[in-house]
Amino acid sequence: QCFQKGKYWATCMDFCDSNSTQKGWSCKKLGERTPLPAPCSWAGKDCSATHCCANIGFSCVVKDDTWQACVQTVQHSTWVDTPVAIPEGWKGTVLGKWRSEYPLQPAAMDAPLAGVSFYCFMAVLPNSTEEALMGVAKKNGQGIFACNASAVFHSWKSSSAGWDTGEATLQNTAVFFKVWDEVKADGRYVQYDWTIKSDADCAFLPDRLRSHLWNLRVPAGASVYIKNTNADKGLSNGQFLGAIEIFSKKAVMTYFDNAEGCQKALGTNSGEDGFLKGCMDALGVGFMHDGEILKPDFAASYCRTAARVAYHPLKDPAVLQNCYNAALGKPIDWSHNTAPGIPR
Repeated sequence: QCFQKGKYWATCMDFCDSNSTQKGWSCKKLGERTPLPAPCSWAGKDCSATHCCANIGFSCVVKDDTWQACVQTVQHSTWVDTPVAIPEGWKGTVLGKWRSEYPLQPAAMDAPLAGVSFYCFMAVLPNSTEEALMGVAKKNGQGIFACNASAVFHSWKSSSAGWDTGEATLQNTAVFFKVWDEVKADGRYVQYDWTIKSDADCAFLPDRLRSHLWNLRVPAGASVYIKNTNADKGLSNGQFLGAIEIFSKKAVMTYFDNAEGCQKALGTNSGEDGFLKGCMDALGVGFMHDGEILKPDFAASYCRTAARVAYHPLKDPAVLQNCYNAALGKPIDWSHNTAPGIPR
C-alpha cells in the first residue's frame, strides 16, 4: 500500500501508523494495494495463461483451439487417487496439473530471517465453557494474551450457527470464514510477522513458538504456513491441526486477496483447518514443518514437556490451568489432570 508522508513524499509499506512507527507522517493512503494473485486457475475456469489448476485432482486440459479449462482428471482421497475420464469431445491435451503442497526451504546462513512478532486471535462461543477457558489464558498472561497483539472474536457476531473449537473436524467452516473477515477488518495483523489462531481449549506458549520459528530459519518475507504435528498425515490433515494455526503475514494477505475463490472452489466440507490448508496450498503458499509444536493429548501432565509449544484438547478450565502450571513450573493439582470422564 502506498502511504503519504507529506506533500512531496510517499512510499509503499505494509502499514502506516502516524502515532508510533511513522510519527510525523500523514499516513494517507494513495491508491490501492495490488492484490496478490492466485498462481493457478480454479475448477472450471480458463487456464490458458496459468497452465495449472488450484483444485486437487484437476488438470488444465485443451478442449479445442479456443478453450482450455481446469477439469477433474483424478478423484482424490486420503488413501487413493482414482482416474477420471476427460470430458467426451475434448481434444484432451493436458497442459498442466494441479497445485500441490510444497516445502519451503530454510534461509541460507547469511540470509535475513522472518521476525517473530505475533498477532494472535481466538474465537469463542458466548455463554459457553470457552469463555472460562479464555479466562484461564488471560489470567496466566499466556495463550493469545502473551502475543504482541491479540483479539477475541465471538461466533455469534459471525453467524447464528453454533461453534465448537473442540471438534477434530470443524464442519461449520462457513462460521469461521466470518471470523477471518473480522481479522481482516481489525487490520492489525499487517503490523506483525505472524498471524496465529489458537483454540480456547489449547494451552499455547508464544515465547516457545518464537524459539521454534527461529530454529526453522524462515526466510524474511516468505509466504508460509507451519505444519505443527508429527501425527500420521492421513489422520492429521497432512500434519496441520487446527488447534493452533500459524501463518506468515504474506500468507494471510494472499488468503485475503483470494478468499472468495477459495471459498467457492473448496467449499465448507473439509473443516476449518482442512479448508485453510487446502486454500494455502492452492494459492502457492509454502509450508515448513515443526512436528514438536503441538502435543495432542487430554492430560495436563504432558505440559511438562518443555519442547512443545501448545497442548490440546484441554476442555476443563481446571485442567487447562494445571497445564499452564506444569509448563510454567508451578505446583500441579493431580486431581485435575484430565477433563471429567476422560480416563488417564
